[in-house]
Amino acid sequence: MRAVVVDEWPMVRVGVGKVLGDCGVRVAADAADAAAALAALRSQEPGLLVVGSHDGPQAQLITRAFELLPAVRCLALLGEPDDLRPVLVAGAHGAVPRGVDPVELTDVVRRILAGDRVVSPGLLPRLFGSNGAVPASSPGADAARDDAGAPPALTGREREILRLLGARRSNAEIASALFVSSATVKTHLAHIYGKLGARGRYEALGRAVALGLLD
Repeated sequence: MRAVVVDEWPMVRVGVGKVLGDCGVRVAADAADAAAALAALRSQEPGLLVVGSHDGPQAQLITRAFELLPAVRCLALLGEPDDLRPVLVAGAHGAVPRGVDPVELTDVVRRILAGDRVVSPGLLPRLFGSNGAVPASSPGADAARDDAGAPPALTGREREILRLLGARRSNAEIASALFVSSATVKTHLAHIYGKLGARGRYEALGRAVALGLLD
């Protein structure tokens, strides 16, 4: 697979390129700004776009990338945690801090290439208030959908559990808050993971927010 890497700093592009190489991905082009990135997308038609800091909003570049290459997979390297929600709404398949550890970045890249949607656990609290509430939806949130088209339907109880997960509650704490057993919580979580195609709580939260299911 080929990739295009976008970031204003050459050393960031070099570091990301090293990680991608370890994952069997060849960097076909790198770019410091949006115009160069779009030109590279047109000429190289990569399977992966990694978007770091550049001369415009990351979410806007991701949206343009999907217009050019609907099948491209996009990973955002966030300089500001508050940028998480916009890139997820734009359809990014993954988001990590720009200073992510190479080991974590390697794992995230491999999971994205395998078809997962991944959000770094350290970023998720930015999507939730102290009580687990989700901020108001950004315009265009309905555009974020899974590969099948319409998003999966979550029950009211499943949404409650996801919000409590976002507030970093344990299974036992969720059970206590909802007046149910821990076994019931585990059953709900299994249903949630199945509906969202997630392998764990952080991936489930990231997918639910990206799909606008917790607004």
